[in-house]
Amino acid sequence: MAKFLKDLLDAEEPLFTTALRQLEYVSGRTGADTKLIGDITAMAHENMRAMGLTPAVATGEEVYYALQARVEQDIERLTKVIGAKETDDVAHLVPYMVDAANGVKFNRKVFVLKREKAKELLREMPPKALMERLGYDDIEKMFEQEDFDEIYTALRFSEGPEWLNEYNELFKTVTADDYEERDLRILQMDHKKYVDLAAHFVKKKLHNVTHTKEMGTIVVVPMHAKKMRGLVLKTLPLLLHYMNEVKLYSTFFKLKSKKPHFGKVVMETLIADPGNASQMVGHKVHWRVIQRYLGKHKEDSIDKVAFEPHVQPEDLHWRRAEDLLYQIDPELEFWKDRDYVGVMYDGFPVAFNLFDVSFAYSNQEPYEGRYAYHFRESLWNEIFVRYMGFKNLSQQVLEQLDNDMIAPEKLDLPKAKAKASKVPALKAQNAKSDLLIRRKLIDAAEGRLGGVIEEFESAFELLGKHEKTVTIFGSARKPQDDEVTKSAYDVAQKLAEDGFTVVTGGGHGVMEAANRGAYDVGGQSIGLNILLPFEQTLNEYTTESFQFDHFFGRKVSMTLDASAFVFFPGGFGTFDELFEILALEQTHKIPKAPVILVGSDFWKPLDELIRSLLLDRYQTISEDDLKLYTIVDDYESVIKQINRYEAKQNKTK
Repeated sequence: MAKFLKDLLDAEEPLFTTALRQLEYVSGRTGADTKLIGDITAMAHENMRAMGLTPAVATGEEVYYALQARVEQDIERLTKVIGAKETDDVAHLVPYMVDAANGVKFNRKVFVLKREKAKELLREMPPKALMERLGYDDIEKMFEQEDFDEIYTALRFSEGPEWLNEYNELFKTVTADDYEERDLRILQMDHKKYVDLAAHFVKKKLHNVTHTKEMGTIVVVPMHAKKMRGLVLKTLPLLLHYMNEVKLYSTFFKLKSKKPHFGKVVMETLIADPGNASQMVGHKVHWRVIQRYLGKHKEDSIDKVAFEPHVQPEDLHWRRAEDLLYQIDPELEFWKDRDYVGVMYDGFPVAFNLFDVSFAYSNQEPYEGRYAYHFRESLWNEIFVRYMGFKNLSQQVLEQLDNDMIAPEKLDLPKAKAKASKVPALKAQNAKSDLLIRRKLIDAAEGRLGGVIEEFESAFELLGKHEKTVTIFGSARKPQDDEVTKSAYDVAQKLAEDGFTVVTGGGHGVMEAANRGAYDVGGQSIGLNILLPFEQTLNEYTTESFQFDHFFGRKVSMTLDASAFVFFPGGFGTFDELFEILALEQTHKIPKAPVILVGSDFWKPLDELIRSLLLDRYQTISEDDLKLYTIVDDYESVIKQINRYEAKQNKTK
């Protein structure tokens, strides 16, 4: 059965079969490849029937041109959805596509190079070719009169390989302090200034979008062509694709910001060359993380690693780009979950991948020149996902971007590995199918528990180094100039000056303000956060941090041996944390440290509800329970309560 997948991928043997068997052994998931083949066939047939074809008799050409006709309909409809009137007029369409990309629901905060630092680098290495082309002999005048993101992007078009190589070496001196958090930007380059300069790029790439990961900028470059067939389903998905790519790399940069040689790691990752071809046969098979295009056509010149087991971050971005496209036009869901679907005809796949089909349509490729690049990369990823899970794929890509390989045998699936040999036998016993299900659930639970315990140990080790801690809670949505966040900043600053370590959830809003307050006076500032792929949550004002994979472990760790719990206004999450701590203190499960609610305007109505409903009307709490928390309005009162508690603790000792 694996031959079907091997043929679709043009994968090498015996390497491919060895890789499947290793994934099966490590994960304990037998027959995942068979299930995948069945799913691919079923989805391909479903789409064929939707296009009026009979799967059993349809030829490859019929399927291919039916897909082309479908994407043509989608292009016409999508053009209208975004408000445009012309389907192929470049100048007309580009502003509408930029507006559509800017309009999707997406977290645009990214961790990127400060513009002033980028200017500093260019002052040290002036881009003379670009300056000459734009008519400047003074770099400061260029900075003053030109859009900086625009000229920074233009460097790749204007400067030669020698300059770029030297600049890359200079970039390796950049530190994490040279980075900041800001919104990613989508920019349309000036046509008159840059159309000639970008011509080679457009000709080579066959599209008109580029980006700078380190600057968080996505750029629509000008083209000489006034018309381009199918532009809306080529350029708009690319904009959405790069939004996700910039986001992932931003998360990666944040992860690496506490590591030495930050600039070197960033630059080597941006260059994105895979390592040397591996010798895997006879050894445990590692899956490469490949960060560059390896060819859209079936050519002998394609890098050998394209046929070896690998995962491709690009595919993650395309999948998420599709999700954003569905926000804009729900009818595009004809293509949903078809990224890895393809059927062999005449020795080469006919892909149902939206981007392969739309790119082939735009470039007017005949049946013989059909594309399968995006499809194949997605299928490699899907094989890994079917055995190891999507979460493992995303996390491993994020962690391994600056390395060569993922080693499946080293992933955190110990229980699955122990049970793998028993699974086939169990499956063969239909009468015991319920036992198999229960056993798999138990294995999953045990694996999860092991992960929680490991996180506990690491987090407790981190917090145990700090004698006096205060945990601060509050809304992640409050801007830094809000009165609530200003108050959190003041409280944390004073606590740090008094020798307390400030602990938060590591996010933004109140958490960021508190971490920043401690950080600015040279105090200890800890963030206990959950950093998910494509979600930038850790703020930049922590001196130490720990990234949890399980919410449970994070929650427990934030209650660990604190001198006080200080709550600022927040939402459901803040209330959840407040009532859990009150319940734990009420039942004597944790020491009765002060629970301080800052801001009477916000907390008094809650206090009145507790008193009237829980105490007076239903008697579900006692009068003493009201002493578990205190409402204050100024940071002096916060500090006073905490110091009083600390003095009492010291006296007890």
